[in-house]
Amino acid sequence: MSDEATFPLARAELIAFFLESMIFGAFTVLYAIAIWILLYREKKRSKSTLNKMLFGTSTLMWVLSVTHLCIDVVRAVQGFVEEGGKPDGTLNFYSDLANPTHVAKNVIYITMTIVGDTFVTYRLYIVWNRAWWIVILPGLLLLATAVSGYGACVEIGMVKGQGAIFAENLQPWIRAFFSISLTTNILATLLIAARIVYSNRRVRHFRAAAAATSHWEVVETLIQSAAVYSAALASLLGTYLAGSNAQYVCLDALQPLIGVVFTLIIIRVGLGYTMNEISGNKDTDNFPSTAVQSIGGTEYGMRPLAINVSVTRTNDRQSLEMYDQKDRSLGEVESGTSRTE
Repeated sequence: MSDEATFPLARAELIAFFLESMIFGAFTVLYAIAIWILLYREKKRSKSTLNKMLFGTSTLMWVLSVTHLCIDVVRAVQGFVEEGGKPDGTLNFYSDLANPTHVAKNVIYITMTIVGDTFVTYRLYIVWNRAWWIVILPGLLLLATAVSGYGACVEIGMVKGQGAIFAENLQPWIRAFFSISLTTNILATLLIAARIVYSNRRVRHFRAAAAATSHWEVVETLIQSAAVYSAALASLLGTYLAGSNAQYVCLDALQPLIGVVFTLIIIRVGLGYTMNEISGNKDTDNFPSTAVQSIGGTEYGMRPLAINVSVTRTNDRQSLEMYDQKDRSLGEVESGTSRTE
């Protein structure tokens, strides 16, 4: 049962509305910065399919967050103003899970989650050099997330009464949705981080010392971002399993937080890469931005692969593909280096 006596539903909804508004404001600022980075970089470099996807995904997330917030504004007016003067009017309004506005905001949240998880899976696919087998399990988890999420939306419209969100027929759907989404993000993040570390170690003999730690910056960014989202999702799952109305606070706050985490990766890595390029231009003798390494008569691009395989550099990812195609040549060179040492 819910804890209506200790944490009333109306209070939870009001706090949730406040937190969602605050986080959405932060998301809007970060979204503007991320778009500036993407558009600015497009002016200086050839167009990238991944850049377009980042732009489209960020914009879609922002639109979904705006729509979700607008629905919450409408619900707040109805619940606290129009129904507030009636006995238990606010409580009865927010307890009505079959209300079209409540169903709509849940559908938007599910869609937002799926958009985020889909791009994480796509990023995994790109980082692993478009290896289809690596996304089989994440893809199945993504499908399960969609089924459980939209299935929960259907079930929500069929339950009534106070605390109906914790009804026994609804709990399996919601638990499955939260758990599967959490698993998908953790799994994809670990696989992406592992690939970045592996790729950089393969070419560690041909990187300048200044770029030796670049991959750790990207790994740190991905892990920290995943940790923020995972902690929020775990809090949501925990409060729901505890039957607390605090789950409404976590749920509404998580909607714009998904966009915040997504844009933070673009901003941190994007600005970090810009600084790396500036530094490289100032020190072209040690590590020029267009440096190459000749191996058996074949030239390989020498920009830090951690950045290349993580964010927006489609043309730079070709260097990683060349390393994959010439794996045997690299192995021979590394073996020769070891014997010389």
